[in-house]
Amino acid sequence: MSLRLGIIGCVLCVAVSVCAQSERQTRKVHLDRVFDCSAERTDAVVDMFIYALQTDINSLFSWAFLGTGDQGDPKGKDAVSIHYTGNEYDPETRSGKLFFNINVFGRPWFKNRELGSVCSDSIVDGTRYLRLDITYSGALLQAADGLFHTTAIDAEHTRVHFEINVILGRFFSAFVTNKMWKDVAVWRIEKMIDNIKEFAETGTVTARENEK
Repeated sequence: MSLRLGIIGCVLCVAVSVCAQSERQTRKVHLDRVFDCSAERTDAVVDMFIYALQTDINSLFSWAFLGTGDQGDPKGKDAVSIHYTGNEYDPETRSGKLFFNINVFGRPWFKNRELGSVCSDSIVDGTRYLRLDITYSGALLQAADGLFHTTAIDAEHTRVHFEINVILGRFFSAFVTNKMWKDVAVWRIEKMIDNIKEFAETGTVTARENEK
């Protein structure tokens, strides 16, 4: 299935038409939210999200990635897409691999790409630290990690700190400006976290009109 960018796609495919040498750069998004639900419920939904990222990313477009698919000029919003071709997952090590092509105008420009991930978590002083380390087989992305820190405030409220840190390859670093990162990636990541929050609180995510 060929899908619009979503979250992983947006950090892989800001653009694919320029290739130049430059220093690698790191891009970050750090967010804080209070979920109106228990820490147990919050952790269960975060676990479900991470597991889907590693095993069935298509399922996330119905809730966590809902409303993140469209961006920019409507005539060109589907120019770049991700075509997932398979995955592997080891539940004992909580490590996975996603296999895909990056399509441009319906044609595979980057074939047989692989996105690896390893999940780890720990609890320190009442805060759960969940981390997903990501590696990529091509030159667009050198490495990335995503982190969820969840802390119970009381029985019905949980403090959540989320981070994503992306080390771009030289291909991306050549042309990803601050504005481009904000316009293409940041709002999608913010929307994703708000969707996860809504799902944890209500069990569903509502599609809304006039979203970016």
